[in-house]
Amino acid sequence: MEMLEEIAFGLKAGDEEVYVWLRDQLKECGASELSVELAMGVIAKLLPEDAQGNLELAEHYNRRWAN
Repeated sequence: MEMLEEIAFGLKAGDEEVYVWLRDQLKECGASELSVELAMGVIAKLLPEDAQGNLELAEHYNRRWAN
C-alpha cells in the first residue's frame, strides 16, 4: 500500500520521473502502446491542474527527444 501512496503522491505533485516510471511499468507488463497512452491520459486528467501542466510539458519533451 505504501508504494501506491508514493506513486499517487508523485503523480499529484507532477513528478515526471514517477509518470515515466509508471508508463514503463505498463509497457513491461505487456500493455499495447495504445493502452499505455490511454491509461496515462486518464491519469493525467485526474490530476490537479498544476500537475497536469507539468506532465504535459514532460510528455512533450519526451516525444521530442524520442525522435
